[in-house]
Amino acid sequence: MQAFVVDPLTQEEIRRLAQVLPQYTEPSSIEGLYWIPLPEELLAPVQKEHKDCQPHYLAVELGEDFISFEFLVRNFQRVRCDCICPATNPQKLFVLELAKKIFASAGIPLKRG
Repeated sequence: MQAFVVDPLTQEEIRRLAQVLPQYTEPSSIEGLYWIPLPEELLAPVQKEHKDCQPHYLAVELGEDFISFEFLVRNFQRVRCDCICPATNPQKLFVLELAKKIFASAGIPLKRG
């Protein structure tokens, strides 16, 4: 599975990301896991057709020293379905732009080194 991963992050950066993530994502019942709902206009044709599977989401994992934005579109209705598939290029761009906003809100520069 493809993902955009930023690591290593300091404990202070993890703390700041944890504070701002709920402003941009939906927390899950699993600690460190968040959901990014995909806007209707970004859904792939198969995802638009599968109205009973909507809404569709991408996962964000905040670990001990990393954050990972996964590029796999999921839904909460079914474990296996044709609409669960790798993110399209526009969906990836949406996540990358959102990641930039999250990092900016947390006061963390994405450019490292």
